[in-house]
Amino acid sequence: MARLTGETTKWYPLPDDPDGGSILVKHLKSGEERDIQDTIELYETSLKPDAEGNLQREIKINPAKGDKRYAYLCAAVREWKGFFDVDGKEMPCTDENKIRMARDDESFGPFVGQCRTELAGDVAKEREAARKNSAS
Repeated sequence: MARLTGETTKWYPLPDDPDGGSILVKHLKSGEERDIQDTIELYETSLKPDAEGNLQREIKINPAKGDKRYAYLCAAVREWKGFFDVDGKEMPCTDENKIRMARDDESFGPFVGQCRTELAGDVAKEREAARKNSAS
């Protein structure tokens, strides 16, 4: 029987963080990633005639700009602990604050990316193990 899979999340401590900050990262399924790609529109394809009149495919890359460049980060970070604003007040885990954090701390975005990669590997291993168990 076909079944939907649940949401997979995992807490990751921020490396060397004196406040003991940590983030809850959600594994983004391929459909969720495609939805994000659609909103960012990374590639634009068109057909243009060449000198002989033959149509040639032209691909234009549109890098995500502004807040859109943080779409994956915002979708993946579900919760956090130990994040504070400049006044020392705890910051709620909102998309606006995630973007503020990524813009302020250059290591935050790459760290979220590393967590996503690790979590995707864990999910792939779990699914492979589940397939093997169901086949036996």
